[in-house]
Amino acid sequence: MSRYEKPTIPEELTPEAIQAEVERILTSEKFARSKRLRTLLRFTVVQTLQGNADMLKEYVIGTEVLKKPDSYDPRSDSLVRVLASRLRVKLREYYSDGGSKDPLVIEFPKGKYVPRFQRREQLQSEVEKKLRARNAYSQGRFLAARFNASALAEAATHFSEAVEADPDWPQPRVGLASVSAFQALLGFRRPREAWPSVKLQADSALRLDELSSEAHICLGMAQAFHDWRWHDAESHFQKAIERDCYSGAGHLWRAIACLIPAGRFPEASFELSQARDLAPAPFLEEAQMLGMYLCGQHQAVLRLTENLDAGYMPAWRRSMRGCALASMGRAREAVDLCAAHNDHPRTIAALGYVAGVAGNPDKALEAFALLTDCRAHGNWVSNYDLAVIQNALGNRNDALALLQEALREKEPWTAFLAVDPRLAALREAAKFEALVRRIQPVETEVRENSAFLRESAS
Repeated sequence: MSRYEKPTIPEELTPEAIQAEVERILTSEKFARSKRLRTLLRFTVVQTLQGNADMLKEYVIGTEVLKKPDSYDPRSDSLVRVLASRLRVKLREYYSDGGSKDPLVIEFPKGKYVPRFQRREQLQSEVEKKLRARNAYSQGRFLAARFNASALAEAATHFSEAVEADPDWPQPRVGLASVSAFQALLGFRRPREAWPSVKLQADSALRLDELSSEAHICLGMAQAFHDWRWHDAESHFQKAIERDCYSGAGHLWRAIACLIPAGRFPEASFELSQARDLAPAPFLEEAQMLGMYLCGQHQAVLRLTENLDAGYMPAWRRSMRGCALASMGRAREAVDLCAAHNDHPRTIAALGYVAGVAGNPDKALEAFALLTDCRAHGNWVSNYDLAVIQNALGNRNDALALLQEALREKEPWTAFLAVDPRLAALREAAKFEALVRRIQPVETEVRENSAFLRESAS
Protein backbone atom coordinates (compact mmCIF):
# COMPACT_ATOMS: atom_id res chain seq x y z
CA MET A 1 0.00 0.00 0.00
CA SER A 2 1.39 3.41 -0.90
CA ARG A 3 1.65 6.12 1.74
CA TYR A 4 -1.71 7.73 0.95
CA GLU A 5 -3.67 4.77 -0.37
CA LYS A 6 -7.17 4.36 1.04
CA PRO A 7 -7.04 1.61 3.72
CA THR A 8 -9.37 -1.35 3.98
CA ILE A 9 -11.19 -1.57 7.34
CA PRO A 10 -12.45 -5.07 8.20
CA GLU A 11 -16.26 -5.15 8.24
CA GLU A 12 -16.44 -6.54 11.78
CA LEU A 13 -14.49 -3.53 13.11
CA THR A 14 -17.23 -0.93 13.47
CA PRO A 15 -16.46 2.78 13.79
CA GLU A 16 -17.82 2.60 17.33
CA ALA A 17 -15.38 -0.21 18.25
CA ILE A 18 -12.49 1.72 16.76
CA GLN A 19 -13.46 4.94 18.56
CA ALA A 20 -13.73 2.99 21.83
CA GLU A 21 -10.19 1.67 21.30
CA VAL A 22 -8.94 5.21 20.64
CA GLU A 23 -10.44 6.36 23.95
CA ARG A 24 -8.79 3.45 25.81
CA ILE A 25 -5.44 4.47 24.34
CA LEU A 26 -5.84 8.20 25.02
CA THR A 27 -6.81 7.66 28.66
CA SER A 28 -3.85 5.36 29.29
CA GLU A 29 -0.78 6.43 31.23
CA LYS A 30 1.37 6.20 28.06
CA PHE A 31 -0.55 9.02 26.38
CA ALA A 32 -1.67 11.08 29.37
CA ARG A 33 1.10 13.67 29.02
CA SER A 34 1.48 13.73 25.21
CA LYS A 35 -1.04 16.26 23.91
CA ARG A 36 0.41 16.29 20.37
CA LEU A 37 0.40 12.50 20.11
CA ARG A 38 -3.18 12.37 21.40
CA THR A 39 -4.24 14.97 18.84
CA LEU A 40 -2.41 13.21 15.99
CA LEU A 41 -3.96 9.83 16.82
CA ARG A 42 -7.48 11.20 17.15
CA PHE A 43 -7.20 13.30 13.97
CA THR A 44 -5.87 10.52 11.74
CA VAL A 45 -8.37 7.96 13.01
CA VAL A 46 -11.35 10.29 12.54
CA GLN A 47 -10.24 11.27 9.02
CA THR A 48 -9.71 7.62 8.09
CA LEU A 49 -13.15 6.59 9.36
CA GLN A 50 -14.71 9.47 7.44
CA GLY A 51 -13.08 8.26 4.21
CA ASN A 52 -10.47 11.01 4.05
CA ALA A 53 -7.35 8.86 4.36
CA ASP A 54 -5.99 10.21 1.08
CA MET A 55 -5.66 13.69 2.63
CA LEU A 56 -3.38 12.48 5.44
CA LYS A 57 -0.21 14.03 4.10
CA GLU A 58 2.61 15.77 5.92
CA TYR A 59 1.43 19.25 4.97
CA VAL A 60 -2.15 18.64 6.15
CA ILE A 61 -1.01 17.11 9.44
CA GLY A 62 1.44 19.96 9.96
CA THR A 63 -1.16 22.68 9.44
CA GLU A 64 -4.19 20.95 11.05
CA VAL A 65 -2.58 19.11 13.97
CA LEU A 66 0.54 21.14 14.69
CA LYS A 67 -1.02 24.48 13.65
CA LYS A 68 1.84 25.32 11.30
CA PRO A 69 1.38 28.38 9.05
CA ASP A 70 0.26 28.01 5.41
CA SER A 71 3.91 28.51 4.38
CA TYR A 72 4.87 25.26 6.12
CA ASP A 73 7.29 23.15 4.00
CA PRO A 74 7.65 19.47 5.08
CA ARG A 75 10.90 19.22 3.11
CA SER A 76 12.67 21.60 5.50
CA ASP A 77 10.73 20.80 8.68
CA SER A 78 10.66 17.14 9.77
CA LEU A 79 8.46 17.59 12.86
CA VAL A 80 5.54 15.63 11.40
CA ARG A 81 7.79 12.66 10.60
CA VAL A 82 9.34 12.80 14.07
CA LEU A 83 5.93 12.96 15.73
CA ALA A 84 4.63 10.03 13.67
CA SER A 85 7.69 7.99 14.65
CA ARG A 86 7.07 8.74 18.33
CA LEU A 87 3.41 7.73 17.93
CA ARG A 88 4.46 4.35 16.50
CA VAL A 89 6.77 3.77 19.47
CA LYS A 90 4.13 4.79 22.02
CA LEU A 91 1.50 2.53 20.45
CA ARG A 92 3.89 -0.42 20.59
CA GLU A 93 4.61 0.35 24.25
CA TYR A 94 0.88 0.60 25.00
CA TYR A 95 0.05 -2.75 23.41
CA SER A 96 2.95 -4.52 25.10
CA ASP A 97 1.78 -3.30 28.52
CA GLY A 98 -1.65 -1.98 29.49
CA GLY A 99 -3.31 -2.70 26.16
CA SER A 100 -2.06 -6.26 25.76
CA LYS A 101 -5.60 -7.68 26.02
CA ASP A 102 -7.48 -5.08 23.96
CA PRO A 103 -9.75 -6.76 21.37
CA LEU A 104 -8.35 -4.72 18.48
CA VAL A 105 -5.06 -3.03 17.65
CA ILE A 106 -4.33 0.33 15.98
CA GLU A 107 -1.02 0.58 14.13
CA PHE A 108 0.83 3.21 12.12
CA PRO A 109 2.86 1.35 9.46
CA LYS A 110 6.33 2.79 9.00
CA GLY A 111 6.48 5.55 6.41
CA LYS A 112 2.70 6.09 6.42
CA TYR A 113 0.28 8.46 8.14
CA VAL A 114 -2.85 6.33 7.78
CA PRO A 115 -3.68 4.11 10.77
CA ARG A 116 -4.34 0.41 10.30
CA PHE A 117 -6.98 -1.43 12.33
CA GLN A 118 -6.76 -5.16 13.10
CA ARG A 119 -8.39 -7.69 15.38
CA ARG A 120 -5.91 -9.06 17.92
CA GLU A 121 -6.19 -12.59 16.54
CA GLN A 122 -5.52 -11.20 13.05
CA LEU A 123 -2.43 -9.43 14.38
CA GLN A 124 -1.15 -12.68 15.87
CA SER A 125 -1.62 -14.27 12.47
CA GLU A 126 0.45 -11.43 10.96
CA VAL A 127 3.25 -12.14 13.43
CA GLU A 128 3.26 -15.80 12.38
CA LYS A 129 3.55 -14.72 8.74
CA LYS A 130 6.48 -12.46 9.56
CA LEU A 131 8.22 -15.31 11.37
CA ARG A 132 7.71 -17.56 8.34
CA ALA A 133 9.16 -14.81 6.16
CA ARG A 134 12.22 -14.47 8.39
CA ASN A 135 12.87 -18.19 8.39
CA ALA A 136 12.50 -18.45 4.62
CA TYR A 137 14.76 -15.45 4.10
CA SER A 138 17.42 -16.86 6.42
CA GLN A 139 17.44 -20.14 4.52
CA GLY A 140 17.65 -18.26 1.23
CA ARG A 141 20.68 -16.28 2.39
CA PHE A 142 22.41 -19.44 3.58
CA LEU A 143 21.95 -21.10 0.19
CA ALA A 144 22.75 -17.99 -1.89
CA ALA A 145 26.19 -17.70 -0.25
CA ARG A 146 27.24 -20.97 -1.96
CA PHE A 147 27.15 -19.35 -5.42
CA ASN A 148 26.42 -22.51 -7.41
CA ALA A 149 23.57 -22.94 -9.88
CA SER A 150 21.36 -25.25 -7.83
CA ALA A 151 21.86 -23.35 -4.56
CA LEU A 152 21.02 -20.00 -6.17
CA ALA A 153 17.88 -21.44 -7.77
CA GLU A 154 16.75 -22.91 -4.44
CA ALA A 155 17.58 -19.64 -2.66
CA ALA A 156 15.28 -17.78 -5.08
CA THR A 157 12.44 -20.13 -4.09
CA HIS A 158 12.90 -19.32 -0.40
CA PHE A 159 13.16 -15.58 -1.05
CA SER A 160 9.91 -15.74 -3.04
CA GLU A 161 8.26 -17.56 -0.13
CA ALA A 162 9.43 -14.77 2.19
CA VAL A 163 8.02 -12.09 -0.13
CA GLU A 164 4.65 -13.86 -0.20
CA ALA A 165 4.57 -14.15 3.61
CA ASP A 166 5.58 -10.52 4.24
CA PRO A 167 5.17 -8.33 1.13
CA ASP A 168 6.15 -5.16 3.02
CA TRP A 169 9.58 -6.47 4.05
CA PRO A 170 12.23 -5.33 1.53
CA GLN A 171 15.03 -7.80 2.33
CA PRO A 172 13.62 -10.84 0.46
CA ARG A 173 13.22 -8.68 -2.64
CA VAL A 174 16.87 -7.67 -2.32
CA GLY A 175 17.68 -11.37 -2.04
CA LEU A 176 15.81 -12.11 -5.26
CA ALA A 177 17.59 -9.25 -7.04
CA SER A 178 20.97 -10.46 -5.82
CA VAL A 179 20.30 -14.06 -6.88
CA SER A 180 19.32 -12.99 -10.39
CA ALA A 181 22.41 -10.77 -10.64
CA PHE A 182 24.77 -13.57 -9.69
CA GLN A 183 22.98 -16.05 -11.96
CA ALA A 184 23.76 -13.69 -14.84
CA LEU A 185 27.31 -12.89 -13.71
CA LEU A 186 28.29 -16.52 -13.18
CA GLY A 187 26.72 -17.78 -16.39
CA PHE A 188 23.91 -19.81 -14.82
CA ARG A 189 21.10 -17.93 -16.57
CA ARG A 190 20.61 -16.03 -19.80
CA PRO A 191 21.49 -12.40 -18.96
CA ARG A 192 18.67 -10.84 -21.02
CA GLU A 193 16.24 -12.76 -18.78
CA ALA A 194 18.01 -12.22 -15.46
CA TRP A 195 18.77 -8.48 -15.42
CA PRO A 196 15.15 -7.25 -15.78
CA SER A 197 14.33 -9.33 -12.70
CA VAL A 198 17.22 -7.67 -10.85
CA LYS A 199 15.87 -4.20 -11.61
CA LEU A 200 12.25 -5.12 -10.80
CA GLN A 201 13.04 -6.56 -7.37
CA ALA A 202 15.61 -3.91 -6.42
CA ASP A 203 13.22 -1.10 -7.39
CA SER A 204 10.49 -2.75 -5.30
CA ALA A 205 12.86 -2.99 -2.33
CA LEU A 206 13.76 0.71 -2.61
CA ARG A 207 10.09 1.68 -2.64
CA LEU A 208 9.78 -0.12 0.70
CA ASP A 209 13.11 1.13 2.09
CA GLU A 210 14.76 4.00 0.26
CA LEU A 211 17.90 3.58 2.41
CA SER A 212 18.63 -0.01 1.35
CA SER A 213 22.30 -0.11 0.37
CA GLU A 214 21.96 -3.65 -0.98
CA ALA A 215 19.18 -2.62 -3.36
CA HIS A 216 21.37 0.19 -4.70
CA ILE A 217 24.21 -2.29 -5.28
CA CYS A 218 21.91 -4.57 -7.28
CA LEU A 219 20.69 -1.64 -9.38
CA GLY A 220 24.29 -0.49 -9.90
CA MET A 221 25.23 -3.95 -11.15
CA ALA A 222 22.28 -3.94 -13.56
CA GLN A 223 23.09 -0.44 -14.85
CA ALA A 224 26.72 -1.41 -15.46
CA PHE A 225 26.53 -4.99 -16.72
CA HIS A 226 23.24 -4.81 -18.60
CA ASP A 227 22.57 -1.20 -19.55
CA TRP A 228 26.20 0.05 -19.79
CA ARG A 229 25.07 3.25 -18.07
CA TRP A 230 28.27 3.82 -16.15
CA HIS A 231 27.43 7.16 -14.54
CA ASP A 232 24.13 5.84 -13.18
CA ALA A 233 25.82 2.67 -11.95
CA GLU A 234 28.50 4.60 -10.09
CA SER A 235 25.82 6.80 -8.53
CA HIS A 236 24.09 3.70 -7.10
CA PHE A 237 27.36 2.36 -5.68
CA GLN A 238 28.12 5.72 -4.08
CA LYS A 239 24.65 5.72 -2.49
CA ALA A 240 25.29 2.21 -1.17
CA ILE A 241 28.55 3.37 0.40
CA GLU A 242 26.84 6.39 1.99
CA ARG A 243 24.03 4.25 3.42
CA ASP A 244 26.28 1.53 4.86
CA CYS A 245 29.71 3.05 5.40
CA TYR A 246 31.12 0.02 7.23
CA SER A 247 30.30 -2.47 4.49
CA GLY A 248 32.81 -3.34 1.80
CA ALA A 249 30.19 -4.28 -0.80
CA GLY A 250 29.72 -0.81 -2.28
CA HIS A 251 33.47 -0.31 -2.66
CA LEU A 252 33.89 -3.78 -4.13
CA TRP A 253 31.27 -3.41 -6.84
CA ARG A 254 32.24 0.17 -7.68
CA ALA A 255 35.71 -1.21 -8.45
CA ILE A 256 34.53 -4.25 -10.42
CA ALA A 257 31.57 -2.78 -12.30
CA CYS A 258 32.67 0.82 -12.92
CA LEU A 259 36.33 1.59 -12.37
CA ILE A 260 37.94 -1.47 -13.97
CA PRO A 261 35.79 -1.40 -17.15
CA ALA A 262 36.86 2.24 -17.59
CA GLY A 263 40.52 1.37 -17.08
CA ARG A 264 40.72 3.38 -13.83
CA PHE A 265 43.02 0.81 -12.26
CA PRO A 266 44.65 2.82 -9.44
CA GLU A 267 41.21 3.88 -8.18
CA ALA A 268 39.96 0.31 -8.50
CA SER A 269 42.93 -1.01 -6.54
CA PHE A 270 42.19 1.48 -3.76
CA GLU A 271 38.49 0.52 -3.66
CA LEU A 272 39.38 -3.17 -3.46
CA SER A 273 41.66 -2.46 -0.52
CA GLN A 274 38.78 -0.54 1.12
CA ALA A 275 36.52 -3.55 0.60
CA ARG A 276 39.08 -5.82 2.27
CA ASP A 277 39.36 -3.54 5.31
CA LEU A 278 35.61 -3.21 5.95
CA ALA A 279 32.92 -5.76 6.80
CA PRO A 280 33.25 -8.61 4.27
CA ALA A 281 30.77 -8.76 1.41
CA PRO A 282 29.46 -11.87 -0.41
CA PHE A 283 31.67 -12.87 -3.34
CA LEU A 284 34.49 -10.74 -1.86
CA GLU A 285 37.42 -13.06 -2.50
CA GLU A 286 36.21 -14.08 -5.94
CA ALA A 287 35.70 -10.45 -6.98
CA GLN A 288 39.15 -9.58 -5.65
CA MET A 289 40.66 -12.30 -7.83
CA LEU A 290 38.82 -10.99 -10.87
CA GLY A 291 39.77 -7.39 -10.12
CA MET A 292 43.44 -8.22 -9.60
CA TYR A 293 43.56 -10.29 -12.78
CA LEU A 294 42.01 -7.53 -14.89
CA CYS A 295 44.29 -4.95 -13.26
CA GLY A 296 47.32 -7.02 -14.24
CA GLN A 297 48.17 -8.16 -10.69
CA HIS A 298 48.69 -11.76 -11.73
CA GLN A 299 51.12 -12.66 -8.96
CA ALA A 300 48.56 -11.48 -6.42
CA VAL A 301 45.98 -13.76 -8.03
CA LEU A 302 48.34 -16.71 -7.57
CA ARG A 303 48.72 -15.87 -3.89
CA LEU A 304 44.95 -15.71 -3.42
CA THR A 305 44.37 -19.02 -5.20
CA GLU A 306 46.99 -21.16 -3.46
CA ASN A 307 44.21 -23.11 -1.73
CA LEU A 308 42.15 -24.22 -4.72
CA ASP A 309 39.56 -26.09 -2.66
CA ALA A 310 38.67 -23.19 -0.36
CA GLY A 311 35.19 -21.70 -0.21
CA TYR A 312 32.10 -22.59 -2.21
CA MET A 313 33.59 -21.74 -5.64
CA PRO A 314 36.69 -23.85 -6.33
CA ALA A 315 36.00 -23.74 -10.09
CA TRP A 316 36.27 -19.95 -10.02
CA ARG A 317 39.61 -20.16 -8.21
CA ARG A 318 40.98 -22.67 -10.71
CA SER A 319 39.88 -20.65 -13.72
CA MET A 320 41.35 -17.42 -12.31
CA ARG A 321 44.60 -19.15 -11.42
CA GLY A 322 44.83 -20.77 -14.85
CA CYS A 323 44.28 -17.44 -16.63
CA ALA A 324 46.85 -15.71 -14.40
CA LEU A 325 49.42 -18.43 -15.09
CA ALA A 326 48.85 -18.08 -18.84
CA SER A 327 49.28 -14.30 -18.63
CA MET A 328 52.61 -14.86 -16.88
CA GLY A 329 53.88 -17.16 -19.65
CA ARG A 330 53.17 -20.38 -17.74
CA ALA A 331 50.49 -21.66 -20.10
CA ARG A 332 51.50 -25.34 -19.95
CA GLU A 333 51.20 -25.28 -16.16
CA ALA A 334 47.79 -23.66 -16.58
CA VAL A 335 46.67 -26.41 -18.98
CA ASP A 336 47.64 -29.11 -16.48
CA LEU A 337 45.73 -27.34 -13.72
CA CYS A 338 42.49 -26.86 -15.69
CA ALA A 339 42.62 -30.28 -17.36
CA ALA A 340 42.86 -31.96 -13.95
CA HIS A 341 39.51 -30.39 -12.96
CA ASN A 342 37.62 -30.49 -16.26
CA ASP A 343 34.18 -30.86 -14.65
CA HIS A 344 32.73 -27.34 -14.58
CA PRO A 345 31.80 -24.89 -17.40
CA ARG A 346 33.99 -22.18 -15.85
CA THR A 347 37.04 -24.46 -15.74
CA ILE A 348 36.28 -25.84 -19.21
CA ALA A 349 36.22 -22.29 -20.61
CA ALA A 350 39.54 -21.52 -18.89
CA LEU A 351 41.01 -24.76 -20.26
CA GLY A 352 40.04 -23.80 -23.81
CA TYR A 353 41.74 -20.43 -23.42
CA VAL A 354 44.99 -21.61 -21.78
CA ALA A 355 45.28 -24.56 -24.18
CA GLY A 356 45.05 -22.18 -27.13
CA VAL A 357 47.71 -19.93 -25.58
CA ALA A 358 49.91 -22.98 -24.94
CA GLY A 359 49.74 -23.98 -28.60
CA ASN A 360 47.53 -27.01 -28.00
CA PRO A 361 44.65 -26.45 -30.46
CA ASP A 362 43.24 -29.97 -30.08
CA LYS A 363 42.60 -29.54 -26.38
CA ALA A 364 41.26 -26.01 -26.92
CA LEU A 365 38.82 -27.24 -29.58
CA GLU A 366 37.80 -30.10 -27.31
CA ALA A 367 36.88 -27.60 -24.60
CA PHE A 368 35.03 -25.48 -27.16
CA ALA A 369 33.06 -28.53 -28.28
CA LEU A 370 32.14 -29.42 -24.68
CA LEU A 371 30.70 -25.95 -24.15
CA THR A 372 28.73 -25.91 -27.40
CA ASP A 373 27.36 -29.37 -26.58
CA CYS A 374 26.26 -28.03 -23.21
CA ARG A 375 24.42 -25.22 -25.03
CA ALA A 376 22.81 -27.73 -27.38
CA HIS A 377 21.27 -29.44 -24.34
CA GLY A 378 19.48 -26.26 -23.31
CA ASN A 379 22.00 -24.85 -20.84
CA TRP A 380 23.14 -21.26 -21.06
CA VAL A 381 26.74 -20.87 -22.28
CA SER A 382 28.37 -17.48 -22.58
CA ASN A 383 29.27 -16.30 -26.06
CA TYR A 384 32.04 -14.31 -24.42
CA ASP A 385 33.71 -17.50 -23.11
CA LEU A 386 33.52 -19.05 -26.57
CA ALA A 387 35.00 -15.89 -28.10
CA VAL A 388 37.96 -15.99 -25.71
CA ILE A 389 38.75 -19.55 -26.80
CA GLN A 390 38.51 -18.67 -30.50
CA ASN A 391 40.80 -15.70 -29.96
CA ALA A 392 43.38 -17.90 -28.22
CA LEU A 393 43.23 -20.20 -31.26
CA GLY A 394 43.94 -17.25 -33.55
CA ASN A 395 40.46 -17.29 -35.12
CA ARG A 396 39.96 -13.53 -34.93
CA ASN A 397 36.87 -13.25 -37.13
CA ASP A 398 35.07 -16.02 -35.24
CA ALA A 399 36.01 -14.37 -31.95
CA LEU A 400 34.68 -11.01 -33.10
CA ALA A 401 31.42 -12.55 -34.30
CA LEU A 402 30.92 -14.23 -30.92
CA LEU A 403 31.70 -10.99 -29.08
CA GLN A 404 29.10 -9.20 -31.17
CA GLU A 405 26.58 -11.85 -30.15
CA ALA A 406 27.68 -11.44 -26.51
CA LEU A 407 26.84 -7.72 -26.72
CA ARG A 408 23.47 -8.50 -28.24
CA GLU A 409 22.75 -10.84 -25.33
CA LYS A 410 23.89 -8.19 -22.82
CA GLU A 411 26.41 -10.58 -21.29
CA PRO A 412 28.05 -9.09 -18.18
CA TRP A 413 31.63 -9.92 -19.18
CA THR A 414 31.34 -7.57 -22.16
CA ALA A 415 31.86 -4.74 -19.66
CA PHE A 416 35.53 -5.81 -19.56
CA LEU A 417 36.09 -5.84 -23.32
CA ALA A 418 38.65 -3.04 -23.22
CA VAL A 419 40.68 -4.45 -20.31
CA ASP A 420 40.46 -8.25 -20.49
CA PRO A 421 44.04 -9.53 -21.06
CA ARG A 422 42.67 -12.55 -22.93
CA LEU A 423 41.45 -10.26 -25.73
CA ALA A 424 44.60 -8.15 -26.03
CA ALA A 425 45.35 -9.48 -29.54
CA LEU A 426 42.06 -8.05 -30.81
CA ARG A 427 42.49 -4.49 -29.56
CA GLU A 428 43.93 -3.08 -32.77
CA ALA A 429 41.12 -4.46 -34.91
CA ALA A 430 38.65 -1.82 -36.13
CA LYS A 431 35.67 -4.13 -35.46
CA PHE A 432 36.84 -4.66 -31.89
CA GLU A 433 37.19 -0.93 -31.29
CA ALA A 434 33.65 -0.48 -32.64
CA LEU A 435 32.37 -3.06 -30.13
CA VAL A 436 34.12 -1.25 -27.28
CA ARG A 437 32.59 2.07 -28.33
CA ARG A 438 29.11 0.53 -28.11
CA ILE A 439 29.49 -0.01 -24.38
CA GLN A 440 32.00 2.72 -23.52
CA PRO A 441 30.78 6.00 -25.02
CA VAL A 442 33.63 7.79 -23.23
CA GLU A 443 37.13 6.73 -24.20
CA THR A 444 38.58 4.44 -21.55
CA GLU A 445 41.80 5.16 -19.75
CA VAL A 446 43.39 1.80 -20.50
CA ARG A 447 46.28 3.16 -22.53
CA GLU A 448 46.96 5.89 -19.97
CA ASN A 449 47.19 3.28 -17.25
CA SER A 450 49.46 0.87 -19.11
CA ALA A 451 52.33 1.87 -16.82
CA PHE A 452 50.24 0.89 -13.82
CA LEU A 453 49.50 -2.46 -15.42
CA ARG A 454 53.18 -3.18 -15.98
CA GLU A 455 54.04 -2.14 -12.43
CA SER A 456 51.27 -4.30 -10.95
CA ALA A 457 52.32 -7.32 -13.00
CA SER A 458 55.88 -7.04 -11.80
